[in-house]
Amino acid sequence: MAVTKQYQSNKRWRLSPPPFIAAATIVSVLYIVAGFAFAGEPALSMHREKKKEDKVILTLEKAIDMALKENRDITNSEYSAESQRFNIDSASSIFDLKLIPVGDVTLNAGDYSDYNYASTGLKLQKKFVYGTSVSVGPRITRSSRQSIHQYTTDMGITITQPLLRGMGKAFTTDALQTADAAHKTSLRNLYQTRVNAVLLTISTFYDAALQKEMLDLYDKMYSRLKGHSEIARAKEKVGLSTPMDTYRVEILLNDTEDAMVTALELLQNTKDKLKLILALPQDTELDIEVTESSGIQIPTLDEAIETAMENRIEIEQINQDILEAERKALVKKQDILPDLNLILNYGRYDTDDTIEETTGLDSYRYSIGLNISSDISRTAEKAAYQQSLINIKKLRIDAENRKEDIRSQVRSQWLSLQESVKRIEIRNKQIKQGEEKLALAEVKFVHGMADNFDIIEAEKELQNARSNLFTARFDYIVGSYNLKAVSGALVPRN
Repeated sequence: MAVTKQYQSNKRWRLSPPPFIAAATIVSVLYIVAGFAFAGEPALSMHREKKKEDKVILTLEKAIDMALKENRDITNSEYSAESQRFNIDSASSIFDLKLIPVGDVTLNAGDYSDYNYASTGLKLQKKFVYGTSVSVGPRITRSSRQSIHQYTTDMGITITQPLLRGMGKAFTTDALQTADAAHKTSLRNLYQTRVNAVLLTISTFYDAALQKEMLDLYDKMYSRLKGHSEIARAKEKVGLSTPMDTYRVEILLNDTEDAMVTALELLQNTKDKLKLILALPQDTELDIEVTESSGIQIPTLDEAIETAMENRIEIEQINQDILEAERKALVKKQDILPDLNLILNYGRYDTDDTIEETTGLDSYRYSIGLNISSDISRTAEKAAYQQSLINIKKLRIDAENRKEDIRSQVRSQWLSLQESVKRIEIRNKQIKQGEEKLALAEVKFVHGMADNFDIIEAEKELQNARSNLFTARFDYIVGSYNLKAVSGALVPRN
């Protein structure tokens, strides 16, 4: 029996790990668990930091910088400009040095017409801006007639020079200059898109700032009305006031609370609109920070108009349109001329029964020719030329209208700013009067000379005056940026 117990004890020893191994295992597990536990706090800290980074605090300068970099309308406009640039490459390719494989095959059959012809070669071709076209290259031809084969090797040069229509740089580079003008227009459109994006960012930013100020204003008014309500209830309990005094405060208190809810909703909607402008995710936590302005310098009306005449992109565009229309008219005028081309050919060649015997190019040939092909009346071309002249006249009138419209825009915005200054002065006076009225009403109420009706009315008037002041100030700031925009000085040209 003892032997059996000893055997079982030894068996358990072999099946279970030694004590030091078990202890080491336990220590390792505890170390790993402790490691994860200590690692948890940095992980939580990183998570908290990430959440903090998800909150974006926007100043106006930061918002404008983000709009210029991230706005999707600007990005699309950049893509359009880039696409137009490839049209320039495409149009200029006609002047590239081109290596062109050439070849043709002709099979003829029938009575007395058993003739086969096959030819292959390369042609190096170059067209110049004045219309001259030069091509040079070798060609190998195999011809057969009634089982008789011949090979011809040819190395020739051909020069084609238009003498009437198609001669000159203006006509030859028409497509290239059209593509270049379109690219410049796309760059101006890109600039205008940037201006519009910046203006929209500024107006939306200050709209959000206004709602934030209004929310803070309503919150302060709510706290004051809450105090008035508690005083009215206390006085009502001891018979020093009527229930009407309490109702009067409670009604305005509820109206203020409703206004707070509306302002909070408007603030959130404006923030969402700003996120869309800046290409931010809609779940981004956004806060608006309005920095104190160092003072906005408003130019005189004459200075603003002069700046607009120098900088407005529309004037630059209409001037380009006029120059482009005049250039097109010259092209249309030349297009009336008939096609008359001078063609010069010179070549060295050799013909033999085998291709090996034709490499000497012992013979030569040359030719000089005139090629003319054109409609004699040229009615359509003449009509197109007259239409181009009419288009120039229309564009010149449009240019004058555009300039007058820009002057009107600048004048209207400048006058609007002057009105904003007057409104700010009026709102400040109203606030001062409202504060004096509220102080007088509170004195009369404390001494029992009046109920709280005057206090409630003074609170409402003071609240409206402060609200109107915030609106007038932000309208003035946004209006000053609008004046820069209509003067062409809001966004610098690259």
